Amino acid sequence: MINGNVNEFVDALYYGTENVFVFRRYKFMIQGWWKNDKYTLYMQLWEPPVEGHDWEYTAPTPAECVDKFFHASLFDGKTFWEAEQEMEWVDD
Repeated sequence: MINGNVNEFVDALYYGTENVFVFRRYKFMIQGWWKNDKYTLYMQLWEPPVEGHDWEYTAPTPAECVDKFFHASLFDGKTFWEAEQEMEWVDD
């Protein structure tokens, strides 16, 4: 991960911290939260805005949500681990 430690980024997924990152020409925001004893992990495409490119998963634990995120082909057909070397962690 460019400009950041991938392990710290992954840790933030479990805690729900809002993080912004760029993959190729796309800027994303990802965050998580608890509601009604369930955890939701939500990723939104910020720039350029393209409808239908948001991703959300809700499960009883953060680990289940993060695992689902890791296995989803969300980045031009690649999973997070296949694409993370091209991702840049940015402050926004």
